[in-house]
Amino acid sequence: MALADTTTKTPVHDLAMDLYRVLAIVVVVLGHWLVAALTFHDGEFGRQDPLVAIPWTQWLTWAFQVVPVFFVVAGYASAVSWTRWQRSGRGSRQAWLRRRLARFVGPTAIYVGVLTVVVVAVVAAGVRGPLSIGGWAVGMHLWFLAVFMAVVALTPLLMAADCRWGLAVPAALAAATAAVDALAIGAEVPYVGVLNYAFCWAAIYQLGIAWHRARLSGPRPVYLAVTAAAVLAALVAFGPYPISMIGVPGAAVQNTSPPTSAMLAFGAVQAGLVLSCAPALNHVLSASRLKRPLAVANQNVMALYLWHMVPVVAVTLVGYPSGLLPQPPIGTGAWWLARLEWLVVLSFVTCGLLALLWWNRRFFLASLPVVGSPLAPPWTEAALLAGSAGVAIALARFAAAGFAPDGALPVGTSLLFAAGLVLMTITSRRDCTRA
Repeated sequence: MALADTTTKTPVHDLAMDLYRVLAIVVVVLGHWLVAALTFHDGEFGRQDPLVAIPWTQWLTWAFQVVPVFFVVAGYASAVSWTRWQRSGRGSRQAWLRRRLARFVGPTAIYVGVLTVVVVAVVAAGVRGPLSIGGWAVGMHLWFLAVFMAVVALTPLLMAADCRWGLAVPAALAAATAAVDALAIGAEVPYVGVLNYAFCWAAIYQLGIAWHRARLSGPRPVYLAVTAAAVLAALVAFGPYPISMIGVPGAAVQNTSPPTSAMLAFGAVQAGLVLSCAPALNHVLSASRLKRPLAVANQNVMALYLWHMVPVVAVTLVGYPSGLLPQPPIGTGAWWLARLEWLVVLSFVTCGLLALLWWNRRFFLASLPVVGSPLAPPWTEAALLAGSAGVAIALARFAAAGFAPDGALPVGTSLLFAAGLVLMTITSRRDCTRA
């Protein structure tokens, strides 16, 4: 059912956005499973990259790279939440941010904690062979949460910017993305490209905010999709940008690490398409019996995203050394059939894992707790922001190097993550009582 929003004068399309969120995570998971071509030969584990071994598969990334959809939906959802929070007068900006972050930082902390215990136990047992690859596989997707934390923390500022400048905000962020590309790719200035993790994904997140503010109503999403598609075609055809919308090892230019103007144009195409379909889709969903299943699915998407690479490691450790899973040469017809078998096995294992997580949801899906302190709100807000930065940086490091680079636990990264969590839990006693 659409909920009235007196600020934007448009309905809040909760059901459509919920469906987009679920579909985006499911497609990302399937994409990760397909690309995760782990191997076992001569007693050693390894991995292949289909995007390198089978170059034409780089076109398939246009179907499986749907992270921009999630950022659009996240921007919309955060805008709705922040607007309602301000109207309710329930608390400060700090209280809103703490509640918003705690919902996914809590389950993430459990995930990181479990993997840390496993790595320590495996290292203590003297097993080093598959540890580095396994640690990479279960950590590589955490980059998304690091960026997501940053844009959520910026939501009040981005909302204020939208109120004042409207669609000029994502346009300015797009210009900043292009400027960074000019420096990083054109002038080959080192490290500057990392700024586009902020500019590119914030621009797409801002489109979700603009949708909530009714700035992309009527035919505007269609215009956005068509214009962005033309820009994307030009960038890929005549610019330095590759076809693949997922990182390809060895490529001189990557569209995701860090993101580029091509990724932003690609994300804008997706944003235009999903926003133009949202009104009709929400109407259909409102009249269907899918509300309850959709609600249950949304309650589990965070668990699915966090834990979906654990079955990859488990199935690899059991299936390949035992010979239960075939390992035909990559790119052959037999290999593609084996990939389908791989997806089916992972789906069953993941369903069992999700059932276990749901059964113990009070532990695995719990929000990050708060601890009352005598500190004044300005200090606890500073602690929250510092802690969030620490957690985000640690997640980015886990994503880049894994949980066991060189076969050992990254102690510094683990301590940074733990310290960030502690800072995030600190609040004033007054706010703690209200919570």
